[in-house]
Amino acid sequence: MKFNVNKIILVCLILSTVTIIIGYFLWAILIPIQDFDLIDSKQLLRTQKELALNYTLGKNLLHIGFVGFISSLILLVLNKIKAIKNKFIKD
Repeated sequence: MKFNVNKIILVCLILSTVTIIIGYFLWAILIPIQDFDLIDSKQLLRTQKELALNYTLGKNLLHIGFVGFISSLILLVLNKIKAIKNKFIKD
């Protein structure tokens, strides 16, 4: 069985995207707030921590998802550049 790095990197991209989506839903306030412009940043942060499903877990999942997404995207691009380079060297 041939070891295919591109498939593994694409799976990592998909898992990172799912992690970002789940993290956002845990982090965000899903209750509509009126007069959103009148709230200062400290009060908004306190309100978000109180009303979010799980603020700290969501924030951590967002960070992990973004790091995973960016790193797997960089690996995918570098792997494609390497494949194109090897194709031109063989020809």
